[in-house]
Amino acid sequence: MPEVVEAESESTARIECSFSVPGNGSYAFIDWFYVDRSSRVKLLRVVAGGEVLEEETGYKGRLSVGEDKALSISKVTLQDARTFVCQVGAGSQGVGENSTELHVYKVPETPEIEASSAGIPVHSSTTPQIAQCVSENSFPPANITWYKNGKQLQPEENKVKILATLTRKSSGLYTVSSSLFATVTREDRSSLFHCAVHYWLRGQRRSKDSRRVNITVFYPTQHVELHIVPAAALVKEGDDVKLVCEADGNPAPVFSFYKKVPEEWQDVTSLADTSSGVLSLHGVNKSSSGLYRCQILDLDDMTQMEKDVELVVNYIEGVRVQMEPSSPLHEGDSVRLSCSAHSPVDLDFQWRDERGRKVAEGNQLFLRNLTFETSSNFSCRVVARSVPGLEQSKQVAVAVQGKPRIVAISSPLYVRQDEVVNLTCKAIAFPRPSVRWSINGTAHEYVENQHVASNLTVRVSHDLLRAGAMCRVSNALGVSEKHIQLLDEKTSESKGVIIVAIIVCILLVAVLGSVIYFLHKKGKIPCGRAGKQDITKPEARKDKNVVEVKSDKLAEEAGLLQGANGERRPAADQVGPGGPGGHGGVGRCQGRAGSGAEEPRGCPR
Repeated sequence: MPEVVEAESESTARIECSFSVPGNGSYAFIDWFYVDRSSRVKLLRVVAGGEVLEEETGYKGRLSVGEDKALSISKVTLQDARTFVCQVGAGSQGVGENSTELHVYKVPETPEIEASSAGIPVHSSTTPQIAQCVSENSFPPANITWYKNGKQLQPEENKVKILATLTRKSSGLYTVSSSLFATVTREDRSSLFHCAVHYWLRGQRRSKDSRRVNITVFYPTQHVELHIVPAAALVKEGDDVKLVCEADGNPAPVFSFYKKVPEEWQDVTSLADTSSGVLSLHGVNKSSSGLYRCQILDLDDMTQMEKDVELVVNYIEGVRVQMEPSSPLHEGDSVRLSCSAHSPVDLDFQWRDERGRKVAEGNQLFLRNLTFETSSNFSCRVVARSVPGLEQSKQVAVAVQGKPRIVAISSPLYVRQDEVVNLTCKAIAFPRPSVRWSINGTAHEYVENQHVASNLTVRVSHDLLRAGAMCRVSNALGVSEKHIQLLDEKTSESKGVIIVAIIVCILLVAVLGSVIYFLHKKGKIPCGRAGKQDITKPEARKDKNVVEVKSDKLAEEAGLLQGANGERRPAADQVGPGGPGGHGGVGRCQGRAGSGAEEPRGCPR
């Protein structure tokens, strides 16, 4: 039998009992006992053949014997930790026995750590408590150790002290508790503390770690910093600025803010959050520039410290545009626009028209040969390139004066008598002109920049069709007028028909000429001296000269061969002196060629 068997609480413990009988004999019985103080208590007997006779004890229902005669105890409790005896009887061979010590253990729960809720000062007359660690339900009792940043802490006089307590519950399980006391420094504000519970299991030392905790350390301020958000170089007029004062003490000190005015410091703490150390300035301007001071009072040791910073607010002011000459401008004149501004940083100048399009760079803009159309509002845009978002603009109106100029008119206008029409007259001028019509009607005016447009609605009368209408535009500098001609649409249509007919006739003549030329090129119309070409029909009539012209457009040719008065010309005029057959002229040319005489003018070659 093993000397010791270990089993966890609520598990099953198995105690082996191996034996042998001399002479290969068999056993008569096996008795199991447990030792209670100094006496034995019988648990059960196993007789020959394997029958188990269990006694009435507290173990009834939890015991069993395996084929190897080992005793199993289920649902082990802490009270089962005692000595068990196996006794074997073999008749005349006598009785033999041995014993095993049953150890019952309970693995402790993961330790719970609780850091001190109060701040721990670095300057303390006593050793303050850092944290407490508790682990429950262990058997046998476990041990607790402490660690800072992963390194085990050992008790040290006036520096580290560890107090442990042990509590036994009614169940027999133990609760172990440990408290850590230690002095701290500024660096411990970022230190991590934890505890570990240690226990033995099957001859090996095991452990469980708690979570890591951080403690609050109180220490005095050593350094103060004051900075501007956003960065001081980028502050511009209209920005919201924060002056952030930072102190490295804990708890945070009391903050006060001041601004330097001539010969004294002005208290501006009312604008600040004294708990967080932030001075907020909304919509800063040029006057917000200056020297600011943050002053702190450390409540730990009542010391006072301060820090200064210079705030520079970048700005652009005094933007003005000067126009030369400043006298009224007329068409054809030239003008120079000059832009100026003041700022503590370098400035860039841009010129833009009223549509926002950039037209030039630099602080001057030259406009030459001015017209009404170039009249516009120009703006000078002043930009501080080193300070994003810092810019100013100034607008100036370039107005060109002159008498009106009519730029559009609805003439000529084709109309029908008695219909209602719109007459349009559009002019440009400055000062704004007025429009007058020579006839009565309903007028509507539209103004856009220097342009004025007038629409007159009238009914076309015989007199209006004959005389037309006059648009008269005037201002203080002069008058312009133009005549609108009205044409009768019927007359225009008749003339149009005649023109179209003439064009069609010209096109037909051109087509006919192209057909004849094409047939001539293909040899369908042979012409020339006799002997040069032999034009034949059937073999029997080889001596006769024949020319044959075919066309699908006989009707069109007939129309084109009419005279100027619409009368049909004589056949002799149509083809030539050869007669109405159409071959006389050709025959005349060929006849002369055959006789050797000179061909008449106009004969084809």
